[in-house]
Amino acid sequence: MKWFKRIVFLFLTVFGLSVVSIAIIGTQYKDAVVDFVKNELGKKLNREVRVGKIQYSLFSSFPNVSVDLLKLETYSFQPGDIPFLKLNKVHLVFDIIPLIKGEFKLGQIILEEGQINIIHNRNESPNFNLLKDSSDSNSTKSSISINLLQLKDIELTYQNWRNNELYALTFEECSAVPNSLLDSINLNFTGQIPSVQIGEFKSEVPIDLRGDFNLGLVDDSLRFYYKGEFGSGNAIFKGGISFYEKKEKWDIQCDILNHNISDILAIIPDQFKDDNLKSLKGDLNAKFKIKGNRTSHKFPSLEVYFNFSGGLLKIVNKQLKEIAIGGSYFQPDITSIYGAKAKVDKCSINYGGIILKGRGTIKEFNRPLISAKVQSSFNLKNLLGLVLDEEFNFLDGEAVLDLDFSGKIFDVFSNINKEIKKFQSKGSITFSDVVAQPSDFDYPLSIESGKLNFSNQDLVFDSFKGKILSSTFGMNGRIKNYLETLFKNQPLAFDADLKIDKVVLEDFILQRSDSSNIQDLDYQFDLPKSITLKTNLKLGEFSFRDFNSQNIKGEMLLENQQLSFKELSMVTCDGAASLDGYINTLNPSKVVYKCTSNFKNIDAEKAFTQFENFGQDVLLHKHVKGRISLSTLLLAESDKQLNIYEEKIYTETDLNIVKGELISFEPLIELQNFLNEEFKLNFNLSHLKFETLKNNIKIKDGVITIPEMAIRSSDINLDIAGKHTFNQEIDYLLKINHNEIFKANKQNKIDEEFGVVENNDKTATLPLRMKGDMDDPKFTYDTKTKMNLITDSWKREGKVIKKVFADEFGGLFKSKKNKTSPSNDDGEQLNNTSSKTQTIVIWDEEDEEDEENE
Repeated sequence: MKWFKRIVFLFLTVFGLSVVSIAIIGTQYKDAVVDFVKNELGKKLNREVRVGKIQYSLFSSFPNVSVDLLKLETYSFQPGDIPFLKLNKVHLVFDIIPLIKGEFKLGQIILEEGQINIIHNRNESPNFNLLKDSSDSNSTKSSISINLLQLKDIELTYQNWRNNELYALTFEECSAVPNSLLDSINLNFTGQIPSVQIGEFKSEVPIDLRGDFNLGLVDDSLRFYYKGEFGSGNAIFKGGISFYEKKEKWDIQCDILNHNISDILAIIPDQFKDDNLKSLKGDLNAKFKIKGNRTSHKFPSLEVYFNFSGGLLKIVNKQLKEIAIGGSYFQPDITSIYGAKAKVDKCSINYGGIILKGRGTIKEFNRPLISAKVQSSFNLKNLLGLVLDEEFNFLDGEAVLDLDFSGKIFDVFSNINKEIKKFQSKGSITFSDVVAQPSDFDYPLSIESGKLNFSNQDLVFDSFKGKILSSTFGMNGRIKNYLETLFKNQPLAFDADLKIDKVVLEDFILQRSDSSNIQDLDYQFDLPKSITLKTNLKLGEFSFRDFNSQNIKGEMLLENQQLSFKELSMVTCDGAASLDGYINTLNPSKVVYKCTSNFKNIDAEKAFTQFENFGQDVLLHKHVKGRISLSTLLLAESDKQLNIYEEKIYTETDLNIVKGELISFEPLIELQNFLNEEFKLNFNLSHLKFETLKNNIKIKDGVITIPEMAIRSSDINLDIAGKHTFNQEIDYLLKINHNEIFKANKQNKIDEEFGVVENNDKTATLPLRMKGDMDDPKFTYDTKTKMNLITDSWKREGKVIKKVFADEFGGLFKSKKNKTSPSNDDGEQLNNTSSKTQTIVIWDEEDEEDEENE
């Protein structure tokens, strides 16, 4: 162990002698080193440098000696402006060996706690020309050959006052190996970029850095290369900026790997991001290129090639998930997104369970204009939860989408009207096995198959086949402005040719209850709010309650809960019919109807049955037979259970019945009973048959008004006119004409108070008024009717007599209007009567006419 002790002792002896020797040398050269630093600062630098204090140290950089310059500061262009250097401490290390030879060799510089500002002023002059020309410094025993430059807590900035630019780096620890102070430096550091400012652009948060950095400043060109950590990922940052008199030439490239897009977006100021962009998350790999000339009015362009994955983006209250996008981005001016354009070569997005794939371009990033081709296969139940939850209670089925579109899609989501109108689309979506139930429907709609073709704002139907309850349909047409349905909560607007095999309206109503009897239901009849339908309809069969029709054709419009129909033709009641009108269910408590109709040669009994006696209970289906032609105007209201309000019915009907029968019609039965009881006249009025019956019947305010109509049958001639209320109150005028009445009157079987009028054909007319109610009608003599009958009889008799006289004595009697006779050439009269004598026959009819004229 003695040898080991000797070695240790020898080492300590040498070390001690070295320390003592260095201390002696360092002490000996203290003043020389300090004077050297002062002289060099004065001779090498071209501007004043202020130093708060100079400290000499033997052991802080052992085995070398050092000088500390405390509170060092120098200006950029003139005293008092922004400092070029402002450092709390500059630590200068001199090699001890050259110092023994009398040479002052500066080997290390350590800058601590401060800032270095590299500036181009408004005249584009730099502030970093700190050293004098070599002719101004001719020291032969000194050199500045820095082997190591260290930065600790130093902020390095580059500023361009003319262009309002600011770039900053903060070095927590940095080791640099410069070749010379005018050449370049190699850095290995840990730090951050606290701020970047270009024009109005100023980064919001600092960017963490850790890596190797090479910086060169030669011939007014700044060159750099960085490799290492950058923010949340890795980066390679390289290129340079060349400074000319009035412009700069930029050629910068940055490759970033595995970066969190949120961290990158956090750097961008809020004025360059909307709320949607702020929500973006995901991983990014990208290559950035900044290239071009920088002048007072123009900045270089930005070009990006990117691959984005695992993305998430919120748009209003919706989310786009699993976003994967690859493509490129170009921005003409790095300071503004105006004119920017992105090209997406591949894209995949999960929108509420719907996977969308495609490619496209994006322009105008402040309000993005997107043109894209999108493809997808999805289940419609996912679409229900996204945009149609208010329009549909249930939606299911498969869809295949192939769509090309162009528009400001974010504005469409935000319900901006003018952008919806500019939205363009083409392509198709194919459906199969779809079941849908709109929110204001009480029954589902099934679509076996169909295809929708996109036509800008419209969707065009192609061969849709489906079923609604027991009704099978086929449809071709279009949905107009479908984007307003998707994004503005507007009704589905159909314009289509619709073919349906049948519609049984009870099927739709009975869905509201388990009851099988429609009369037992408390249903509410409403037309849907969520659908607007304009259609050319072909309906094989329609039925509701007792009504049934076939081969229905015409135009129908469903809008604002009103169903309008125009020139709607059909076959019903064994005849033909056409209708125009509407059914309106907009009012929450009632249904309003208006209809003008024409029926030709329909079966009377079926018509009264199917139309539920036309809303009245006086003349019923059991009372009539025959063939009817009629034109009707109908205005009516009902409650939501389709119970008609009788007092709201208004109709005007031109009625024509041929080969008709009136069977057990109560007013006639009452008349029959009255004639039998009062006059012992046995007329069968319970079943009248007639060839033709014409009339215009009106219903208003619960009153049926029947103008006079003539019923001519083999049994009796009957004229009827009057009013009949829905409360069975009656007021009829009756004129019964028959030879039995004539006989009864001659035999004095009819009281004079009833005013029988005898006719020349040995018939008599009995005028009656029947008033009261149907349960207890009252028959009375009607004076006015009798006078009219007598007047009519006189007129008829006068005409008969006049004709007889004219036929028998036409040569003797002349017309009242022929007061002169023809004469011969001598002017003498041709008849044998004196010229002063005229015979004039004035008929009763002429007397009446003269009286009326007077």
